[in-house]
This record gives sequence, structure tokens and C-alpha cells, in this order.
Amino acid sequence: MTAAPTPSDAEASAVRKVFGRIAVACAVIYVVAYLDRINTGFAALSMNKELGLSATAFGIANTTLFLAYSAFEVPSTMLLVRMGTRRWLARIMITWGLASMATIFAVGPYSLYVLRALVGLAEAGLMPGLLFYISLWFPLAHRARANAIYLASLPLSLVIGGPVSGFLLEMDGFLGLAGWRWLFLVEGAPAIILGIAVLYWLPNTPAEARWLTAPEKEALQARLDQERASSPPSPGGFWTQIARPQVILLALSFFGVLATVSTLAIWTPQIVKEVVGGSRPLVIGFLSAVPPLVAVVFMQWISRRSDLRRERAGHLMAVMALAALGWVMVIYMPLPALKLAGLACCASGVYAAFAIFWAAVAQILGDRNRALVMAAIQSVALIASVVSPLVLGALRDATHNFYAGAWYTAILLVLSVGLFAMAARWQPAKAPE
Repeated sequence: MTAAPTPSDAEASAVRKVFGRIAVACAVIYVVAYLDRINTGFAALSMNKELGLSATAFGIANTTLFLAYSAFEVPSTMLLVRMGTRRWLARIMITWGLASMATIFAVGPYSLYVLRALVGLAEAGLMPGLLFYISLWFPLAHRARANAIYLASLPLSLVIGGPVSGFLLEMDGFLGLAGWRWLFLVEGAPAIILGIAVLYWLPNTPAEARWLTAPEKEALQARLDQERASSPPSPGGFWTQIARPQVILLALSFFGVLATVSTLAIWTPQIVKEVVGGSRPLVIGFLSAVPPLVAVVFMQWISRRSDLRRERAGHLMAVMALAALGWVMVIYMPLPALKLAGLACCASGVYAAFAIFWAAVAQILGDRNRALVMAAIQSVALIASVVSPLVLGALRDATHNFYAGAWYTAILLVLSVGLFAMAARWQPAKAPE
């Protein structure tokens, strides 16, 4: 086996700067985005009673968001590629911030469904857009760590959102507004501010980065061009590519990952409340922050390990299995502290899987239409985020606990391990003779 080439000093310097600027910027963007997506989970602690929502109706509200998001994922990504990353990301952020703030006008189940669908419509294309953006800046040897920094925003948003949302819920009655309305109003505003900043600050490509020297731009671009030239071939057009067996299997595998991600994002506060018993929203908020805080540390370590060993499949299947084990711990552990430890295992495994999965996909897919194929995988997998809130809500109403829902997500994760193992058999794609 030929040793990997040693990067030049200019390339190494450029990568360090890109980590500090681009990966961190993407993480900040998605922290704000995910806060606007998960705040219904905290709002539900008081909103459900005021709006007359059952657990099933609450699940429908979240399903409408993901249904709109999934339907417009590919079209939005097509516009991002055509119009440029900076301008389209700014549009996404400003409109979703406005839509999220508008949730304060909900007066019942149906108005809430419409308003959450608007949030999903506005935010569609953000994740594949950011993943494509990262692929324009980071060589493959650094991709899992870059993804891990960016995708650390998912658990970080829960770490930040728990205490902040708990505090905002405590503002109930201030200036005549319910606490859950303050939550949507305050947490939607940063998206608008950050969207305006992105429009004037975020460079589209390394060539536009004023903070890179000329030698750094040349060295980084040369590495990226070399990897694109040696990437697996992409036969046919967009529809031919998404019909490839490994793409279909990858999408189905990611379905199980997203089922757990959406469950943790939406139901964690209510699961924690059930585990520890009745507590004030602020206490539930702080306890809800513990599992994702552990996940932030774990996903950085395991992603770095995956990069250093240049191995994706084994790491990915191991962390998906860890997440499934976490759900089993939530079901069977006798003490609240051990159940919270199970949630920590689940969060650590699934968020690490999120980061490593996209690094693995970048190696499997060819360069042509990569952003659109990634968006297609995300769109298919997002059906999990459409279906899972409904399933979890119905199971919660039927059983009066979250254990059946935990089994549902654990089984999907086990199936995801097997599906990804099948997809790995097609790696790498063979060039046509």
C-alpha cells in the first residue's frame, strides 16, 4: 500500500484556517437552525395544554415541518448550486427565522400545523447545502472531523437550547405573552441576524477567502482538484445516479439514523420529564442538556479516530449499534441516572453516525451532481422525520410511556447497520471499461 502524500506546509496551514473559519461558521449556522427546529419539544411542556394538543397532534405538528422540508430539499439544493452558496444560505436563514417567530400566532392545532410547515419549507436545503459547502473546502482526509465540528451543532443546540428554553418558559405571562410564545419569538431572531451576516461575510470558494494567502489557496485548491479527478465515476445524469443500488441502500440506512435524531430533538424534554418525574422546566432543560453534551465530546473523538485510520464503515456501524444500545438502556435500566446514561449513549452514537456517514458518502459518490445526490439521500431519509413523530406520538398515547417508541427507534438503528453493510459491498464504484 502506498503511503498517503504528506501535505505541503501551505496546504496544512490552509486547512487549519478553514477549520477555524468555515467549519465553525457552518456549526454556528446549524446551531441556530436546529434550535428553531427543536424548540417545539420544549414549548410542548406548556404549549400542548394551551393549544389542546394530544401527543399525536403534537407529533403531527412536527411531521408537517419535516414533510415540507423533505418535499423541497432537492429543489432548494438545485437553487443553491445555481445561485451560489452564500446568497441561498442567507435566504434560507432569514426566511426560516421569520417563519419560526411567526409560530407565536398559533391558536390551535391547525394553525400550528401550517406555521411549522412554513418553517420546514423555508429551511429546506440547508443541511445538504452546508455539507456540499464543506466538500468545497476540505480534503477527504479531514472530512469526518469537519463534518463532526459542523454536526456538533445538533447536540450543541440541545445543550444550549435546554437551559435557554427552560428560562424562556419561566417568562410565562411577561408582557402578556405565554412562556412558549417568548421561546419562539426570541429563538427565531438570531437566524435573521446571522443570515444577514452570512450574505456579506461567507466566501463561496477558497479563491474568495481573503484570509488565505495566495500559496495557501493554490495548495488547497490543488489538493481538492486532485481528489475530484480521482473520485469514483458518476455514470449518467442525476436520476441514473440516485437509482444506483448503493445510493438507495445509503438512503435507507440513513433513515434509521434520522429517526433517532428527530426523536431526540423533539421528545427529549418529555422523556426526561417522564424519567425524573415532575420538575420545573428549567430543571428539565438542564437535565436534557447532559446527553448531548456527552455526545459533543464523543463525536469529536470518534470522528478524529475515523479520519486518522481512514476507515469509515466499521466506525459508522459501531456508533449506530451504540445508539441502539442506548435506547435499550432507557427501557430497562432501573434508576433515572442510568436511563439518562442510556440517552447519553444514544445521543453519542447517533450524532457521531451523522458525521461519519457523510464522510463515507463523499468517498462513495462521484463528484458530478454530488450535492443533488446527497440532497436526494437526505430527502428519502427525511421520511423518518415525517413518520417518526406520528409513530412516537401514537405509541405514547397508546402506552402512556416512551418505551414502545424507544423500541421502534432501536430496531430501525439495527436495520441501518445491516443496510449500510450491504451498501459498503459496492465500494468503490468501478470505472467503466
